[in-house]
Amino acid sequence: MGKKDLYKPFGNNIFVKTSNRLKIEKPTARVFAFMLLFVFLLNIYVTVKAQPPPREQTLYVTIWGRVENPNNFNYYAPGAPYLSSNCMGQFVWEYLFYMNYETGEYIPWLAERFEYTPDYKSIIVYLRKGVKWSDGVPFTADDVVFTYNMHLKYAPRLLFSGTVAANVESVEKIDDYTVKINLKSPNPRFHLNRDAFPAVLVSRGLTIVPKHIWEKVNPLNFTNNPPVATGPYRVVSASPTAFLLERRDDWWATELFGIRPGPKYIVCKYYGPEESLAAALAANEVDAVYIGMISFGTVKTVQEKNPYVILWSKAPPYAWIDPGVRVLMVNNQKYPFSLPEVRHALSYILNRKLISQLVYDNTAPPTVYIHPEYGTMKPYLDAIKDLVEKYEIGKYDPAKAEQIFKNLGFKKGPDGIWVTPNGTRVQAIYIYHTADDPVEQRKAMEVITQMLRSFGIDVIVRGLEGPTFENTMNSGDWTLRYGFMTPGDSDPFFNLYLSHSKFAAPPGQPVSNWQWNGWRYINPEYDKIVDELMMTSPLNQEKAISLFRKAMDIFYRDLPVIPVVQAPAVVPFSTYYWTGWPTSDNPWIQPTPWWNSFSRVVTGYPSPKTGEWVGGIKPTKIDYATVYFVKDTPKFRGIDLIWYGPFKAGDAARIPADDAEFWIKKGYASFTPPAPTAPAAPNIQPLVNQVAENSKKIDELKGNIDNLVAQLSGLATLIQVNIVLTLIVLAVMAYIVLKKK
Repeated sequence: MGKKDLYKPFGNNIFVKTSNRLKIEKPTARVFAFMLLFVFLLNIYVTVKAQPPPREQTLYVTIWGRVENPNNFNYYAPGAPYLSSNCMGQFVWEYLFYMNYETGEYIPWLAERFEYTPDYKSIIVYLRKGVKWSDGVPFTADDVVFTYNMHLKYAPRLLFSGTVAANVESVEKIDDYTVKINLKSPNPRFHLNRDAFPAVLVSRGLTIVPKHIWEKVNPLNFTNNPPVATGPYRVVSASPTAFLLERRDDWWATELFGIRPGPKYIVCKYYGPEESLAAALAANEVDAVYIGMISFGTVKTVQEKNPYVILWSKAPPYAWIDPGVRVLMVNNQKYPFSLPEVRHALSYILNRKLISQLVYDNTAPPTVYIHPEYGTMKPYLDAIKDLVEKYEIGKYDPAKAEQIFKNLGFKKGPDGIWVTPNGTRVQAIYIYHTADDPVEQRKAMEVITQMLRSFGIDVIVRGLEGPTFENTMNSGDWTLRYGFMTPGDSDPFFNLYLSHSKFAAPPGQPVSNWQWNGWRYINPEYDKIVDELMMTSPLNQEKAISLFRKAMDIFYRDLPVIPVVQAPAVVPFSTYYWTGWPTSDNPWIQPTPWWNSFSRVVTGYPSPKTGEWVGGIKPTKIDYATVYFVKDTPKFRGIDLIWYGPFKAGDAARIPADDAEFWIKKGYASFTPPAPTAPAAPNIQPLVNQVAENSKKIDELKGNIDNLVAQLSGLATLIQVNIVLTLIVLAVMAYIVLKKK
């Protein structure tokens, strides 16, 4: 190709080679200039689009790690991201009820109340009227019935559908706002089952989906993008490391309650390893942090640099006690860990005090329970103290563990690894989540695996995340997993129910949800006691304690799951941009950004007792503006958490500028005062009437005068004639007299 051929790909009319330079012909020069201008403007557009939202209007919340499929918002589908991993559960989806663990309140939200039938075989739920999906369609009983039927149809393939199918027989629509859920057996605690009932207790609840959207799709592969939901925020953008949400000014609760959340935007972001997160926290680049992402020692270092960073408490233990007790889960179908004796040996190997020190900076007390040590649990935990001693739960005694192995015929090989009587090495596949509670998970993995290896167990560590982690846990292709034991809270039943045989699966088959007996413990004797406890009213505490004790006797004997420490929630908040966070000094709700109840932290909630609005966060700096209302405006709560109004058209008020813009946009107010108007004209009609009457009278008077004048004129003529005649007479008489003389 010659030199002149280099320009042919662009066409013959664009570039012309002239001597040693290119000459752009005039017609195409304008085109070329336009192209350059277009590229310039495009760069400006892209730059503007890439700008983050205003910091003072944005709440920054951490997420645990990278999200493998950020554009999949169907968290029921196999392999989809978990709700907390992208903030959907906190800010986009909503639930019928929320549990406040600090006050004990069961907060009505999308529903107003519920009641059981006398036999506890059905629960009737009364939905709140006026709730709407983000596309404007009303939220009704049809959505609730559809969601349950979807789970029953696809169980156990949808997440939590196995739990729904294990508890629910059928669901009925009574009317548009009333639903009846029929249970498979009497269960006065069904409303506390977070995976079968749409109430957020520990972390999550069953999520209701819009029928008019989901009835047209296959829920197993539907991505639900963009998600249609009832929450106060909508998804603007999503990436593996960040999700941008924007406040919905058409949120149903704004119309119904008169409230709007303070943050205009929310960014849920993965900040990387602990040191990167610490730097962001020190620089006020993050406002709320998930559990397990930063250690207590690191937070204390950050606080030395940034006094705006706070914890739940200013004094030991500093952390909020999370209900998710930390346990070592053991796959009960993997030999030799299928033997209760081996599981007890594992318990003796664990130095819980050292785990608390090295992993949690002594903020996590060692525990012998699979339940949180809350005050409401005390009567139950006191009833099993002798069982703890009987089975030596929590005791650190490696020598006793060694004796157990020897009694089972195990021997150490030349490499120091124990070998079973059938010649297999004692090997454990230890699974940990690299993105879920990453700092805690990594530290716990390092400490626990070192203890096991020092004892002579060959530990293979696999760090997984996202769908790969979930699928591996559900498949049973693992031996050990250290993590939380939930949904334990103020009632003893559910942490026992987690180990019910009906949630297990035969070897080689997946369970529906590994958090429900993913450890595959099977014991009909235990199941029978737990089933009876399920049907016992919580009000019958004496019987409940008796059944609890019987179940725990079997549990401690078999030890399918090994308790390690109570769960500390080292959860720092920044008060630089946002205030109102719950603390031990103001414990109005739990401080849990990774729970779906965190939306109630941001917005507050109406007290079930008084109806008064409780809590919420607000900006530290708030601009105010004077507005003039042009329409009658209902009472509303500003982003400063102060109530305003109601206002009449013509009223003026000074309110937060953010709220002012909202009401102006709706056409209810204006920044411009009304134009001055001329004074109202006086009512002169009486004066007009009086003038008319006076004019009439004047006319009448004038007529009278004219008549009088006419009369007088006639009289004057007679007088004049009389005078003339008199003068004539006098003249004649004078003439006669003079003539006589």
